[in-house]
Amino acid sequence: MRMGFDRVVKFILFFLLLIGLWFAVLPGTARAADDVLDVYFFYSATCPHCMKQEPLMEYIDETYDEVEVMAYEVTQHSQIWEEFRQEYGIANAAVPRTFVGEMSFIGYTEEDGELEYNPVYHGYAGYRNQIIRAIENEANIDIVLPEDASRNTSGLPWYVFSLSGIYLVSYPFVRPYLKTSQKKRYWFGGFFAVLILSLFGFVTLVPDALVQQFARQLPFPLFVSTVALADGFNPCAFTVLIILLSLLTYTKSRRNMTIVGTTFIATSAVMYFIFIMLMVSVGSVFIERYGSWVLMILGILVTLAGLINIKDYFFFKKNISLTLSKEQQLAITKRASSIVRHLQQSNRDRRFLATALGGTIVLAAFVNLIELGCTAILPTVYMASLVQYCRGGLTLCGISWTAAYAAIYVIPLFAILFNFIYSFKSARVTEKQGRVLKLVGGLFMLFFGLVMIAKPQLLMLG
Repeated sequence: MRMGFDRVVKFILFFLLLIGLWFAVLPGTARAADDVLDVYFFYSATCPHCMKQEPLMEYIDETYDEVEVMAYEVTQHSQIWEEFRQEYGIANAAVPRTFVGEMSFIGYTEEDGELEYNPVYHGYAGYRNQIIRAIENEANIDIVLPEDASRNTSGLPWYVFSLSGIYLVSYPFVRPYLKTSQKKRYWFGGFFAVLILSLFGFVTLVPDALVQQFARQLPFPLFVSTVALADGFNPCAFTVLIILLSLLTYTKSRRNMTIVGTTFIATSAVMYFIFIMLMVSVGSVFIERYGSWVLMILGILVTLAGLINIKDYFFFKKNISLTLSKEQQLAITKRASSIVRHLQQSNRDRRFLATALGGTIVLAAFVNLIELGCTAILPTVYMASLVQYCRGGLTLCGISWTAAYAAIYVIPLFAILFNFIYSFKSARVTEKQGRVLKLVGGLFMLFFGLVMIAKPQLLMLG
């Protein structure tokens, strides 16, 4: 029996190692050291015009060996940026700024224009056709841009998904060793991990120009809805609401269950909205100033949280776990019991109903504060995109989208409430359901965390 267990574990580790080796030996693009034109591109992680120019510069850098684009984020490479400004006598620090030979271009627009020199900025207007023409003249090449790069899928690295396919078809061969639920959990968890890593490898290997073009075409409402709904499938929030509703079934009143349940969920939505807006207001300042460094740190935190949740699928609530402790659940149960007692007395005195609703609001606020470890992860991903999309945090745009996020977040909670009202019986989140929720949420966090680290351009949505 032990030998079969070891074989399953070794099988999964072999596939994960194979993925690492696969990416490690992928052929890189070698450049000749001679006759290469160095183009210097200075940009900011929070500059919208820079984001529009980046795909062009990356396409030229990846397509033409005669050109090497040296891209520098100005907050990370402030000394290099200062040296260039001094060399060219540039007082204004506006970006994007592109240096081609002895020429420098300020700004960027995809419209065609004449070669126009701006004495205030000590540079030429950044028309795309003029930047391309300057590179062609200096490198003695002809640059041909794809008519529609988004349709060019022939070069996409679909082969990375072959590992997931091989893992899946191997199931009949390893099935004899999967005789216990824990061994099956290892195998299925390994499959989803390989699939997520394959998806991340695919995104990583796709040229940045295509990634950014896809991101700009991806509707922001779709992104918000997806992240908020995934965030809503939260084991912590589910556990607390189910504890409360299970106790409410003893009142034998669907009316009381509806009133209290709706109050709890509405309060949770308001608390979540306030929490995210506080996060956005603070995070936007750091993202504006430090850009990619902040995204890197947030990506690491999201990735670690995802790995902890995935760990809970295999070893439920063992060691570090982003979930409610037994002590916290006991405290919540006591508060919920007090609410139920007041409701049972509300038939004799209506003041007890107001007391019960007040206790429900306090319980919801208390729960949202202690479960920040469960809820703070995916809003971080949302915050990184919102700051770019709305050009800041505390704006009408940011407030409106965060309100929509909070409303979508509580949809699964309302589904639980309606199910209780319809069935009118107590229930609980089983360990099996908790494991599955942890796995799905963890994989979601793992993917977005790795994207924030390696391909933050994918979060710059259109």
